[in-house]
Amino acid sequence: MTTVHASPAKYLWVWVWLASLMLLGVFFSRLPVSTQIIALLVLLLSTIKAMLVVLYYMHLKFDRRWLALVAAFPLVLIALATLVVLSSWFVKL
Repeated sequence: MTTVHASPAKYLWVWVWLASLMLLGVFFSRLPVSTQIIALLVLLLSTIKAMLVVLYYMHLKFDRRWLALVAAFPLVLIALATLVVLSSWFVKL
C-alpha cells in the first residue's frame, strides 16, 4: 500500500493560511459591530481552519472517503446544535 502525502511546501502554505485566518479572526473581533455577527464570523473562520487541519495535518485528504465521512459526522451534529442554539436569534418570537 502506498502512502501519499503533501509536500513540505504545501504544509507551509497551509500553516500560512491558518495563521492568516487567525489574524483575520482577531481583526473581526475588533470591528464595531454586534457581538453576534462577530461570533458568527469567527465561527466560520474556525470551521475553515479546522477543515484545513483535518485535511492536511491529519491526512484525511489522502485517506479513503468513508473515513472522511466518519470524521464529518460530528461536524453535522455541531451544525445542528448551532442551529438549535441560534434559532431564537433567527426567528424573533
